[in-house]
Amino acid sequence: MRPEIFHIFDFGVPSYGFMLALSFLFGILIAARRAREAGLDPNAVLDLGILIIIGVMVGSRLYYALLHPEDFPDGLLSALNPFREGSDPAGGLVMYGGLIGGILAGFVYMRVKKISFPRYADAMAPGIPLGVFLTRIGCFLNGCCYGKGWDGPWAVTFPPTTPPGRFQEEVHAAGLHPSQLYESIGGLVVFVLLLTVGRRLSRWEGLQFYSVIIAYAVLRFMVELTRHFEPEEMVGPLTHNQVVCVVLFLFFGFLSVRSMARSGAEESA
Repeated sequence: MRPEIFHIFDFGVPSYGFMLALSFLFGILIAARRAREAGLDPNAVLDLGILIIIGVMVGSRLYYALLHPEDFPDGLLSALNPFREGSDPAGGLVMYGGLIGGILAGFVYMRVKKISFPRYADAMAPGIPLGVFLTRIGCFLNGCCYGKGWDGPWAVTFPPTTPPGRFQEEVHAAGLHPSQLYESIGGLVVFVLLLTVGRRLSRWEGLQFYSVIIAYAVLRFMVELTRHFEPEEMVGPLTHNQVVCVVLFLFFGFLSVRSMARSGAEESA
């Protein structure tokens, strides 16, 4: 565990926050380059990137507040107050909330500017799995989002004074699933596939973006099977995140089919 990745003078830089910032930076740079190659406006990508960052932060925080309303007696909106007593700007974030918030922010911006959502979404698609790859490394260093007890060959242990370390002692486990790294590696695989074989999907507008969301929904559903959740975080046999996985898989699967059908109809016309 390394909650602070390095120090600048006496200021410790949080590992999760640093990896999150890297994901935003690299995601926007890659999107701007892809937009230029596709004949789109790279400046619109930069504007869009700023709004997506805001949408990600707001969405991830509100999602956390919805799951933990007991932490916010003054109402859910108080979760957005960085000066609230006991507030940790780098903590209390849920990745799925950030994903949904970022998508909504981008969709609203492109509707207002009257630019093509599918084409710009395709340009920005690699930033999603790249962000998963980087931020889940941050989660591992921070010791959050830890896995279930496990004694397998690549089980990990955490210091006993940390939440995952205390959980490991409570369940008398030899180690824990490195769930954060499972998801990180999965994100890297999706990122590489998108930049290589995924380019074949460019003939269908929006399909690269839709495919990334579908792939992440499958990845996240599987990783959830190895993670620890409290009973109140379950919805029947599924975690709340797995429910979202199913919804996103079905919705973006529908959009994918529609995109290919429209393209086929235009080619035959």
